[in-house]
Amino acid sequence: MRLAKYLNTSEEEIERKLHNVVFGFSLGNKYFTPEHIRAYISWGLNHTKEKLGIIIPDTIQAINYEVKNGYSPKRALSVAMRKGEELEVLIKRLTEELRVPEEKVRIIHWEELKDADYKWNLTVIKESFEENPAFRKTVVDMVADTPHIKSLGLSETDHKKLALYIINELPVLINGLELDGTAYTLFPYPGFASLDYLALDLQNGTSFPEITAKLEIHHKLCLIELYVK
Repeated sequence: MRLAKYLNTSEEEIERKLHNVVFGFSLGNKYFTPEHIRAYISWGLNHTKEKLGIIIPDTIQAINYEVKNGYSPKRALSVAMRKGEELEVLIKRLTEELRVPEEKVRIIHWEELKDADYKWNLTVIKESFEENPAFRKTVVDMVADTPHIKSLGLSETDHKKLALYIINELPVLINGLELDGTAYTLFPYPGFASLDYLALDLQNGTSFPEITAKLEIHHKLCLIELYVK
């Protein structure tokens, strides 16, 4: 594995296993082949503090299917949930092959992100998106400027719908997540995006201090750019 960049952390912290690692294997990212997922899981197990978290972003993936594929909301959710179930089966098979104790890995479906901090921060971000024109423009422009989104020729309305994916992600990227008494605070991913830097700005109150002042931030998620060699 190749570590390229760090946000909020250092190589020393990672090697000392100061954080519980959490992955988010995006359902639409072709980089996450079974071989690559296996490599990430193996790396995570060797670098996590106690447990390894794996987020399956199933319900929010329905947003992408609805806008990009033109599916009805019902079909989009159905396909997203099926893809999420297929990913869970794959993850369980890989962890069995790696002989990982079941209690060492926590598979997390998106609807399980219901801790108080996540729900509060999601409410703050949603309200800010509706009421703060500068913040709304930042998020919508972030969507519109994504290369593969540009190529689709979508409308501004579609960009705003796709922004809901980002809005749902931001609470995790800002504060990490806590489930069953375990805080997951180190998030490796193959590449940083403008979303990651927005999350960092919101952590520190750099760009939108009025939003940061309302957020509950207890962990400040650490992010690393991690690739399979």
